[in-house]
Amino acid sequence: MSQNPYILRATEFEVNPSGHGGNRRTAQIDELVREAGLGISNLNIDIKTTTRWSRYLKGIQVLAKQKFKIKPDYRIISGCGFEYQIYQEALNKHSGQKILLWEATKNYIGCNLASQAKFKIICIPQNLESLVVGNLDRFTGESLPNSLENEIQYISKSDAVFCISREEQWLLNLRGINADYLPYYPPKEIVDNLLKIRELRTKKTPERFLMLGSATNTPTKLGIIEVLNWLKHVNFNNIIDIAGYGTEFLQEYCDGEPNFNLHGTVNQEKLTELLINAKAVLSHQRATSGALTRIPEMLIAGIPVIANNIACRSAFSYPGVYCYDNESELADLMSKQIESPSVLRRPIEAEKRFIDCLKQLSQ
Repeated sequence: MSQNPYILRATEFEVNPSGHGGNRRTAQIDELVREAGLGISNLNIDIKTTTRWSRYLKGIQVLAKQKFKIKPDYRIISGCGFEYQIYQEALNKHSGQKILLWEATKNYIGCNLASQAKFKIICIPQNLESLVVGNLDRFTGESLPNSLENEIQYISKSDAVFCISREEQWLLNLRGINADYLPYYPPKEIVDNLLKIRELRTKKTPERFLMLGSATNTPTKLGIIEVLNWLKHVNFNNIIDIAGYGTEFLQEYCDGEPNFNLHGTVNQEKLTELLINAKAVLSHQRATSGALTRIPEMLIAGIPVIANNIACRSAFSYPGVYCYDNESELADLMSKQIESPSVLRRPIEAEKRFIDCLKQLSQ
C-alpha cells in the first residue's frame, strides 16, 4: 500500500448519520472504507476557473473524442464539459490510491475519465437511477428501457459492483455484470441511538402506528396516500402518526379521520418520541427503487415493520418484517399483537467481501 492511503469518492450525499437514507448509506460506506485502513477524499465540484464558454467547448471536445451519446442541447453539452472539468481536475490532483468509489452513477463521464486515468472503479449505486420513477437519462433525456441500457453499459466498466438490494444484483448479473450485494446496515453512531430507543420501548406498551417519509418524494407520497385511503375503509382504534418533510400538506387525505395525525417535519426529539410509542412502522410503496434504509433501522430499534411487497424488497426474510399484498392483509396485520423483533444481525460476510475488495484493489 502506498504512503497515501486515500481513495477518491464521487457521491451526491454528505456523510450525515442524521440525514436521509442517501446520507446514511454514504455514512455506512465511509465507515467500511475506514475499517479497510483507507481514507476518503471526496471529489470537489468547486472549480473556480470554469466559464460558460470553457464548459461548452470542453463538452464539444469530449463528445467528439468519446462518441458520448447525448440529446443535442447546448445545456447538456455544457454540462458534459463541466463534468469533464470536475473529474479531470480531481483525478489529476489525487495523490492517493488510484481507486474511485463511484456512488454518483448518474454521471457517466466521470466513469470514462477514471478508467482512462487507470483508476480502479468500485461502483456502489445508491440505487439504479434509471429505475427511479420519473427519472430520465440526464445526458440523452431518454426514459426506460433505453435509460436503463445506458446505465448498465457504464456500470459494466467498473472493476467491482456492490448493490444495495438483491433485486438490483440479480438484474445486473443477468446482464453479465458480476455484481455483489452490500445491504444497508447503519453505522455505529446510528446503531447506538437505535439501541437507546429499543431500551426505552421496553418501558412502554405501544399502541400507535407510524408512517415515515418525505412527501416531496413522489413514490413515498403516493404510498402514504394509498394507505390512508385504504385505512378509511378499515375499523381500527389506533392512532396513525404520519411524519416527514411535507406530510403536513396531506390534510385533504385525512379529512374526517380523527385517528390520522399529521406531524410534518419533526426534530430528533419528536422523532424519538414517535418511535418509542409505535406499535409498528407502516411502510408502503408503489413503484419505487428506494425504501431500503428504514427497515433495518426500525428492526434494530425493536420496532416491527408492516410493509407491502414492494417496500419490503430485499427484507422479506428479516425477523420482524410482516409483508402484505392488499388492503385486507394490511388490516389483519394491524389487528394482531406483534412481538418486538430481535436486533437485526450485521451483514458481516457482505461487509468482509467489500473490505477485502478494497484491500485487494489498493495493493
